[in-house]
Amino acid sequence: MTVFVDYMQKKPKKITCTVGILTFNSEVHLERCLNSVKDFAEIVISDGGSTDKTLEIAKKYNCKIIQQSNPGNKIEDFSLERNRILDNISYDWFFYLDSDEIMSESLVDKIQLVTNKKVSNFLIYKVRYQLVDKTLNIHYKQFKNYYQTRLFNKRSGARFKKKMHERIYFSDKYKIGIIDDPWFVTLEDNLDFEIYKRKVSYRIGVMVEEADISNLNVFLNRGLFIPFKEILKHIIKIIYVRIRYRGHDLIPLRYEFYRIYSQILMMKKMYQRFMRFS
Repeated sequence: MTVFVDYMQKKPKKITCTVGILTFNSEVHLERCLNSVKDFAEIVISDGGSTDKTLEIAKKYNCKIIQQSNPGNKIEDFSLERNRILDNISYDWFFYLDSDEIMSESLVDKIQLVTNKKVSNFLIYKVRYQLVDKTLNIHYKQFKNYYQTRLFNKRSGARFKKKMHERIYFSDKYKIGIIDDPWFVTLEDNLDFEIYKRKVSYRIGVMVEEADISNLNVFLNRGLFIPFKEILKHIIKIIYVRIRYRGHDLIPLRYEFYRIYSQILMMKKMYQRFMRFS
């Protein structure tokens, strides 16, 4: 009996935070993602009608599984699906990942410290993300550290907005904490351009249809000036990083060109939409 009590006292408690993940035929990446968050008290999977082993893997990790709003089809509104997860969580603290992303061990430890506090300094946290190769051995050099709002307490009233490139919105009365322990975004070794083009074309198409380009000045700003500025900034960053780090652990150039292509595609689709209504 004493041995059992000692075991229960030493057994690490689950982290009182929910991790939310969107999936659709995600068996290739999902196990590694779930293994990185196995110490969390709840993992909620929102599945889009997977036909591979995604749900089998999710059940192996005792995930709570809900269905996306339009299973079997591409997600048209990522905020809708993220908010549906929020409406099904059991804990106040929430962190979201994509199925091909991984939480670092140091971030797991940090979130445990945050959620264990009886009184929190912050209800919203920005968390650093790090681009890595699939082995996690290469941490790609970047122009600077980049952060996203990924961890928050639902008592803040935070909700997701925007159909594509969804972000968390909350009252400006809340101060934002910063966590430098990262979550990892993996870059595939050989991402096929045609696959990338189809994905980015769909997402940008949805964003453009949402955009207000009701007059020439708005179109020139959102459809030409902003994308052109982003292209120029990205080219400067590519040159700077390659000079600074001299070829060590650099993001493959094809990925850099893909991001430039996405801005060119944005200009094209904005122009096409503007011409339809002009």
